[in-house]
Amino acid sequence: MIKVSIIIPVYNQEELVIRALESIPVRDDIEIIVINDASTDNTLQNVFDFKEKHKDMNIRVVTNVTNKGLGLTKNIGYDIAEGEYIHQLDSDDYLYTDEYVKVLDQLDGTDIVYMNLKTNDGTVFNINAETQRGYCAGTARFIRREFLGESRCPAVKAGEDWYLNEDLQKKQHTDKFTGIVGYHYNFPREGSLYDLMCKGLL
Repeated sequence: MIKVSIIIPVYNQEELVIRALESIPVRDDIEIIVINDASTDNTLQNVFDFKEKHKDMNIRVVTNVTNKGLGLTKNIGYDIAEGEYIHQLDSDDYLYTDEYVKVLDQLDGTDIVYMNLKTNDGTVFNINAETQRGYCAGTARFIRREFLGESRCPAVKAGEDWYLNEDLQKKQHTDKFTGIVGYHYNFPREGSLYDLMCKGLL
């Protein structure tokens, strides 16, 4: 039985996506879905090379023929995921592997399970009942697939997680806040989507 489907949308991250993949714990109950959004660098080849070397990891690779953008690319992962829970790992971020496993141990049927994030300067984003709407990044949460249902990201270039979160919050649901720092958010990073959005380039 697949416990968690980890979705990795990726566009032109030939080096960082490998770091992301290397941080995922090797477990029989995890499937990894990499959706390559028509990258023009060596991203796709590097992912295939990684998959070939790590046959003990359940990795599925999907490739968009044309660039669809982050929201629609994530939706492809949501559509084909088979796990009880879905988690999004951004291709330029990575997991704190041992702590991430502790979060997996707390997936108990709760509709949305949250963990904390740490940034490049050591700042920890504490996700709790008061802050989750502000820190609505999909990377911080595990969504039970049956609860997700037909909810999906809109076709936007950035901020898709905010819209999805608003949709999820309208549904009756249960939350769990683990307080575990299981995720490294590669922020600030020059050239990231958030960086480009702040500069008005998106």
